[in-house]
Amino acid sequence: MIPTNRLNRLLTKFYLSYNVLERYTEPRKYFMKSKNKDEVAVRKIHEKILEVYPFLTKAERDIFEKRTGIYLESLSNNKKTNGENTVSNILALLKNPHAGIKEWHKPDKEFMKRVKPERIPRFSIENRILMIKIPSWSMWLGPIDKKLVSFCVRNKSKYDSILIDVRENGGGNSQYAHDFAGIFFKKTVIYGKVTRRNKSSRLNTEISRLEPNKTIFIGKPIVILISNKCFSSNELFLAPFKVSKRATLIGQATAGGSANPTSEIVKISGKKFVVRVPTYRFFLKGKRQPIEKTKIDPDVVYKGRDIEGFAKNYLKKGEKK
Repeated sequence: MIPTNRLNRLLTKFYLSYNVLERYTEPRKYFMKSKNKDEVAVRKIHEKILEVYPFLTKAERDIFEKRTGIYLESLSNNKKTNGENTVSNILALLKNPHAGIKEWHKPDKEFMKRVKPERIPRFSIENRILMIKIPSWSMWLGPIDKKLVSFCVRNKSKYDSILIDVRENGGGNSQYAHDFAGIFFKKTVIYGKVTRRNKSSRLNTEISRLEPNKTIFIGKPIVILISNKCFSSNELFLAPFKVSKRATLIGQATAGGSANPTSEIVKISGKKFVVRVPTYRFFLKGKRQPIEKTKIDPDVVYKGRDIEGFAKNYLKKGEKK
């Protein structure tokens, strides 16, 4: 017969072990029973990150889990903890500019259809330099892209070099970017690799290539102006030029972030939010760390005010050589 005191200790130990096991080995079940809807929403985002985000090592994932656990515990124990801030803090642990949360608003389809003047590419020829400014690789570029390429081809005899300004370009559609870049290359360029999770949750690596345009080639000297606002698909545009040395990049290092994020809509504190979670990590050719850490460095650093004037002089000096 077990003494009463010992029996009480054993029962207490079993009870505590069962509750801990239920809580931490079955988080979905535990939190779904919770009355705190914010807690359930935050858990949903946490699970989505673990499902799609390509942690490169077990240590990287373990650190994320450990720090995330602190935020989740705080949300669970403190009713005053803000769910939106908790998601923001968890996403910040990824150290990826693509990861973020913002309030969701119903898309204005008519507004989306209208062309945004500030996003329209501009191009002209000045003193035998083809000047091109591309503020965005967005869907609005589609029909305009043909005009730009046509202008470059029709006026080949009127310019000796090319100056492309993408300093304000925060990305968009990488296909548009590569379609345009293709007219400046003769051969396929391997410019990096992408790591992502496959359906079985294993890491899969794919080689990133730029294919040249099959009918158009413009082989004139190129300078591309870059800044810390260059981001996402715009960095994928720059990568082939950088690794092949097809163009000279002038300005400051890019922002660092090409991750093809997925979006989740969740309800927190009665409001709808859209949460973006990166799904791949891009590595520039020759680099061991993802672009979030390495960024794309300029070939010529320039922090002055007249970067266009500096670039024009750089091209003119190159022509004289």
